[in-house]
Amino acid sequence: MTALLRLLDDFQARRLTLPGLFDALGARGAATADEHRAELEQVGAMAADGRLDPAIAKAVVARLRTLQAPVDDEATRVQVEAHAADLPRDAEATRVEPASRPAGPPAEPSAEDVTRVAPVATTPPDASVGAATGTHPTASIGSFSRTDLERMVAADAEVAAVGMLLKGRFLLEREIGRGGMGVVYLARDERKVEARDRDPYVAVKVLNDEFRRHPDSLIALQRESRRAQLLAHDNILRVYDFDKDRTIVFMTMEYIDGTDLRTLIRERAYHGLPLAEARPLITGMAHALQRAHAAGIVHSDFKPGNVMVTREGVPKVFDFGIARAAKRLGEASGEETVFDAGTLGALTPAYASLEMTRGKEPSPSDDIYALGCVTFELLTGKHPFDKVSAEVALKEGRKPPPVPGLTRRQYKVLCDAVAFHAGQRPKSVEALVEGLRDIRLRERAGRPLAYALAGILLLLAGGWFALGQWRTRQMAEVVAGFQPGDAHRYANETQAFAALAGLGEDGRRQLVLAHGDVVQSYLLERVDAYWNPARGRHDYAAASRVFALPAQLHLFLPQLELRRLAVDKEKHDLDQPKPAVTPANPSSPPVAAAAASPPAATPAAVAVRPDADAARMRKVVAELLREGEQNYAQQKYSAAIANAKAALQIAPGDPGARQLLQRAQQAQQRAMSNITIN
Repeated sequence: MTALLRLLDDFQARRLTLPGLFDALGARGAATADEHRAELEQVGAMAADGRLDPAIAKAVVARLRTLQAPVDDEATRVQVEAHAADLPRDAEATRVEPASRPAGPPAEPSAEDVTRVAPVATTPPDASVGAATGTHPTASIGSFSRTDLERMVAADAEVAAVGMLLKGRFLLEREIGRGGMGVVYLARDERKVEARDRDPYVAVKVLNDEFRRHPDSLIALQRESRRAQLLAHDNILRVYDFDKDRTIVFMTMEYIDGTDLRTLIRERAYHGLPLAEARPLITGMAHALQRAHAAGIVHSDFKPGNVMVTREGVPKVFDFGIARAAKRLGEASGEETVFDAGTLGALTPAYASLEMTRGKEPSPSDDIYALGCVTFELLTGKHPFDKVSAEVALKEGRKPPPVPGLTRRQYKVLCDAVAFHAGQRPKSVEALVEGLRDIRLRERAGRPLAYALAGILLLLAGGWFALGQWRTRQMAEVVAGFQPGDAHRYANETQAFAALAGLGEDGRRQLVLAHGDVVQSYLLERVDAYWNPARGRHDYAAASRVFALPAQLHLFLPQLELRRLAVDKEKHDLDQPKPAVTPANPSSPPVAAAAASPPAATPAAVAVRPDADAARMRKVVAELLREGEQNYAQQKYSAAIANAKAALQIAPGDPGARQLLQRAQQAQQRAMSNITIN
């Protein structure tokens, strides 16, 4: 029986726990290639014939493969010793250094990008796993007392490994990434398995031993969890919980079935992507940072390794462990005197702004610089300054490379984003995204056109105002010409006609509605000047010209119309011949008497005139009622009442006029009762 079989027998006999089994395998170390192959076959056979639980078998196989894997020389190291500055640096590795270390220009990078926070090539057990569903909290963050944290820092660390079951719930199945704060595992939530959840997988980030022993590091991870929980957004990786199992501190997060942005750039954008193809990624990352900035949080370590891209192409920003709440002017926070993750001195030189390398307070401008660098990589395949720090790039006078396909405006905005001094960068990530937006020809032409149109509208508004003022003065002058006693009163109806014609049709209507009585009084005076038989005035033709003025100007003046009817009747009475008076002569023959009488047709001709007048009066009444209904519909109740009264003067018993008068008076009363004075 091999050593592995004996260990498995002890585990199944409950003489050895699963972590104990893995510890024993770790103590044994790697086996030869033949022994390793034989052990994998033994475990597979035991799972196939039911002697070993398939999940346990999978975990054991993963542990054996981990022990056989060569040591990853590219893993991020957390340097906490005083001589850390003398060690070689990686351009894209997150540095975590003591705050007491004096700030200085970072050294040249010595290797390629090494920070790996991304799924490996192998797929999870369930190929359909996407964004994992949330987990229920397993422990209260508040239960971590300061004494507990200090005890955990001082204690010998337990090592998390594939196959370990944390808190009796999260089974670590395989390692999927490493970051500046720890190792990320794909884990199966056994509680979800029991509930038969179709997607039981989560990502578990375990604090590594080097980072764990750093002063206040546990609080940094606690803050990362809490901040990420507050930053709920489609482009931010969801963080579920923060917990510990003995001396192992871990965080459960959403599992993303995809790749990190750094790998995507290496594999697909090594020569750069067109802006149209890269735009969804740029916009999604900008929205994530915008959400954080709106909450007063600066990421402070934004880089391609801290962005996951789902299979659907959705970017997800994570690792806010380096982020610090930006101090807002005039705000006092209960956490200001507590731990600040910035005291760790953590940053990635290739994406850190000049202000960060010099130890300045965090600002959204730092994230704008990092986003600009990442955008350059997406569009050109290269870092704008070849991954040297901002300090070195400034001293060497480096300039961003040209970006094919960008307009001058877009390129300038992108170069401004990676400016060495914060004052030259866009004010917000939204401004950067807006600056990279494509502006169509119609829109480009539309801006000058809009300005020109605005100027034209302004001129029109000024002209309209001036025209309105001129019309108001003109109206006042015309009304004054009808007023009795005015020095400029119209001498005759010809002058009045010319003045009314100059107002235009709308102006005349407004004048009649507001000053109709004055106009009618003037015209009635002019009629009286031509026709007044009692005073010997019989110029019927001149009076008729006055009566014809309203029709020529498309006006209806009821008083003038009534006067016209009266004048026509007077004229008719005057024109009617008086019957001849002959003395009675009995000797005259009857034929002669008959011959002296008027012709038989004359009485019939006289009877026609009253019928014509009645028809005309009915027409006047109808016109008054029509105009009254229009005024009523326009809520001009006073005018409608005047129309109804004028109609009743002509036809006192007209039911339509009575009904209109009643409705208009009631509506006017209701309108008056609804008026409130504040």
